[in-house]
This record gives sequence, C-alpha cells and structure tokens, in this order.
Amino acid sequence: MHQPLASKTDRKKRNWTRRSKFRAGAIHVARQAFLRAAGSSSLLALLVALAMMIVFTIRSDIDLEVSRQFWTDRFHLGEDEFLVSVRDLNRMLPPVLLSGLVCILVLMPFSGGLPRVFPPHKLLLIGVFFALGPGATVHMLKNAFGRARPRHLGEFGGDLLFTPVLSLDGGCARNCSFPSGESASAAALLAFTILLPEKFRLIGIAILAPFIVIVSLNRVAMGAHFLSDVLIAWPLMLAVFLLLQWPFMNNRQAIDAAFSRKAEGARPAAETRPFAGQ
Repeated sequence: MHQPLASKTDRKKRNWTRRSKFRAGAIHVARQAFLRAAGSSSLLALLVALAMMIVFTIRSDIDLEVSRQFWTDRFHLGEDEFLVSVRDLNRMLPPVLLSGLVCILVLMPFSGGLPRVFPPHKLLLIGVFFALGPGATVHMLKNAFGRARPRHLGEFGGDLLFTPVLSLDGGCARNCSFPSGESASAAALLAFTILLPEKFRLIGIAILAPFIVIVSLNRVAMGAHFLSDVLIAWPLMLAVFLLLQWPFMNNRQAIDAAFSRKAEGARPAAETRPFAGQ
C-alpha cells in the first residue's frame, strides 16, 4: 500500500523537477538572447515584438476581454465624432508629410540651403521607412496571418472565428487585423523627429507619444483591432526603422554629396542662361 503511494510521490517530484529545469532553461535562454540583442537595437526591438506575440498567443483571452469592454450590441465608439476625427487626422498626416518630403527632395537641386536644413539622407530614410514599414511589412503580415478584426467575429455580431496572434488559420481574406496599419503609421510619425535639432527631439517625441497612444487605443475601442494588433505594431516599426537607419547613416556623406553636386550644378546653369539677369 505504501509502496505505490511512494512511487507516485517520486514520479510527481521527478515531473516537478523536470518542469522546473525546463522553465529555468527557457528563462536562461531568453535572458541570454536579450543580453546578446542589447548590442543591436533592431534585434532587441524584434525580440520585444516576438515576446509580445508569444504572450498574447498564450493569453489570447486578453484580446477578447479587452474588446468586450467596448461591445454592447455593437462597437458604439466607432461612431464617436472625436475618435473618428482622430482616426481621420492620422490617416491624413502621413500622405501630407510625405508629399512635403518629396517636394523638398525635388526642389533640393535648385537650392543650396535646403540640404543643410533637411539632410537628404534623412529625408530618404523617412520615405523608404514608410514604404517598407507601415507599407510593405504591415501588408505582408496581414496577408500571412489573415486575422479577422473584432467586429467581424461571431462573438461581436460577425461570422468569422477568433484566432490568436501567432495562428495562421485566420479567416480574413483582405485588409486583416494583425498588425494594425494605423497604429504602425502613427508610430512611424516618430521618424520625422530625426529632422529636428537633437536638443528638441525628446520634445517632439513627447508631443507625438500621446497622439500615437490615442490613435492606437482608438482602433481597439472601435472594434477595428485587438489590443495585441496595435501594441505589437510599435516595436515592429521600431525594428524596421533601426534596420534601415544603419545603411543610410553609414552612407550619409555619399547621399548628401550627390544632392549637393546637383545643387551646385543647377546654379551655374541658371547663371549662364541667356537674359537670366534681365
């Protein structure tokens, strides 16, 4: 009688020891990965995004519970005038700012002062970042995961099934939920702070941060995205920006010199033009 009980106790102790060793090993591996990534900001941002994806997959109930807080018979805040105006402002800002950026690059060959105020390598970095970050990366992940938006789920009056972040079985065919494109584009606005003098950059970030948070949580309140969709978009965009920053910064002199040569070549042409001074 006592022997079977003792053997069961021993098995439980062995299982507990194995689980403890596994947890300790997993924690050690994660700690080492983060320590190694500390020397690479872009890798660290990617690891943060991956860690968040794992957490929201293991605790997928968090996404549903947060979305339920904004649901009665529908997501009423999707009709709130203030939240709609914030959403529209966020949709308008990137096209307007990027159009201005393109205009500056086009005018740069005709003005020797512009390259000093707006270094060409920074303008090109911002433009490429928006194309590859909020553009290509977001749309590629949306198509890969196919995660349905909260307002399209059966729990909230729709007809699609809920899937966690890391599931590839989503029923969404296009314009899907993960990651949030609007949260990504709002976070990407921080890239414009590199155009500010260094002493004003923290001020620029402090001004933009509340707007990014409001825009992101706004999408959750409207039933357009889960909490994980908007939060994970932040470190993902940071990782893309930091990956792009390295080649642009390393080649900044060559990029800026190319635009300076164009500017210098444009001025003599204007001076020798017939009747230019008349």
